[in-house]
Amino acid sequence: MNFPQTMLKRKLLMTCLTGMITLPLSVTPVAAITQNDISSVSGLNSTSFEPPPRKDAPRSGTAGGGSRNDSLFCGSQTRTKNLTALSPGKHIGLSHDGHPVLFVYLPKTNAQMAELSIFDANMNGIYQTNISVANSKGLIAIKLPSAPSLVKNQPYYWSFALACNPVDRTEDLVVGGWIEYRQLSQNLQNQLAKATSIERVSIYARNGYWYDAVATMIELQQKEPQNSHLARSWTELLTSVGLNLNVVATAY
Repeated sequence: MNFPQTMLKRKLLMTCLTGMITLPLSVTPVAAITQNDISSVSGLNSTSFEPPPRKDAPRSGTAGGGSRNDSLFCGSQTRTKNLTALSPGKHIGLSHDGHPVLFVYLPKTNAQMAELSIFDANMNGIYQTNISVANSKGLIAIKLPSAPSLVKNQPYYWSFALACNPVDRTEDLVVGGWIEYRQLSQNLQNQLAKATSIERVSIYARNGYWYDAVATMIELQQKEPQNSHLARSWTELLTSVGLNLNVVATAY
C-alpha cells in the first residue's frame, strides 16, 4: 500500500514526457467553516464516512495522500496550514458522477501552477492537466469537464501536484486520493429522493460516496454559512477519515 512520494513524482514526470493531454481547468474558491464553528463531535454519527464494503484500495498504487506538512517550502506563510486533498485517506471514495468535482485545500503559496493527474489501478497515467493557482488559496473545487469520463466500477488514483520549483519538478508537493465512479442503486436513489439536504449527505457518507457527501456538504455551507449544525456535521465528516481540522476548517 505504501508508495513513496518520490516514486509518484517520477511517475508524474514520466507522464508529462509521454504526451498526456494538457487542458485548462477551472478552479473555484468555496466556503468553509470557521474555527469558531468547530465543536465536539461526540455522539454525532450521521455523517461519518463508511468505506465501500469489500472495496480496498489497489495494492499496486499508493495510500491516499491527505496532506503535506512541508508547505512552508513552497511559500506558505504559516506552519499550520498544509496542502490537503479532501480524500478518504487509504480508502476508495465513490462518486456517482463520471466527471466528479475534486476538492483541495491550497495554503498561501508562491507557486503559480499545479498539475492534476489521474492514474488507473496500476498507476498508469491516463489524464493530466495544468491548473493555474496564481493568487489562489483556500478550499478550491477542481472540475473535470474536459477529462474523459471515469469508467464505471474501476478504481482510480488522482493527484494534485503543486509545482514549487518549475525547473525541478521533483520538488513538487503532491497529495491525492482514490476514487471510483459507481452508479447509485435504485434503493439509494429512492432514499435520496425522499431525503432532506443534510440527510443526503448522511446517505452518501454511510454508503461510501465520499465525493458526493463532500460536494453536497460544501454546497449547503455556501447557502447557510452560519448554520452550526452543518458546521458540526462537516467536522464529523472530516474527522471520520482523519483529515486535519486545523487545515481544512480554517480555509479562510
